[in-house]
Amino acid sequence: MSNVLSEDTINVLKNFATINPNLVFTPGQKVKTISEAKTIMAQADIVEDMPKEFGVYDLNEFLSVYNLVEQPSLEFEDKSVLINGANNQVVRYFFSEIEILTTPQKDIQMPDAELGFTLTDEILNQIRKAAAVLGHTELSLKGDNGVITASVVDTKDNTSNSFSYELDRDNACVESFNFIVSIPNLKLLPGDYFVSISSKLISNWTNNNYPIEYFIALEKNSSFGV
Repeated sequence: MSNVLSEDTINVLKNFATINPNLVFTPGQKVKTISEAKTIMAQADIVEDMPKEFGVYDLNEFLSVYNLVEQPSLEFEDKSVLINGANNQVVRYFFSEIEILTTPQKDIQMPDAELGFTLTDEILNQIRKAAAVLGHTELSLKGDNGVITASVVDTKDNTSNSFSYELDRDNACVESFNFIVSIPNLKLLPGDYFVSISSKLISNWTNNNYPIEYFIALEKNSSFGV
């Protein structure tokens, strides 16, 4: 069977490589990954229908090899895949043993979320830029009486500089909360996201334009209803 990876799928795989270089493809059109620390899990639907289960130890290397030939396509064998290109170019890439790879063992069941809101790509980029300028690694999502503010902060230093952006003035969640997200965990494909957050310290980030979602653990110093 031959497969050509679409540009969208390549972008998803490049994104997954920032979360974990290991990846196990399974039969069908869904790919999943999880970080070594188990703080980020991502899953996406792709247009390609993968014919079999196979493991890749270094996803960036696999993508580089795939792009080594012109007009690449995949032809699957038992323990390897042939990457066929124009002008009789062929690369044989051997699969990795799945047992040695870090992969999601089960799907995450998102608990009931107390909070939901939209974060645009523009705001996410501002958050990342502020974090780089200020040297902070924490995003505080703070709410009180339906007003939600996103702030780039250092929770260990109350006198440190901060950047804030008001996200919503009339949110359905009227509880007081302060959910803390590690900004390095925001390894997201570009785009607008609907964010759902549970007080059980888990958040779901669903892309509004592409079938991809991320489950990101909250920091232990988060609070809800206090």
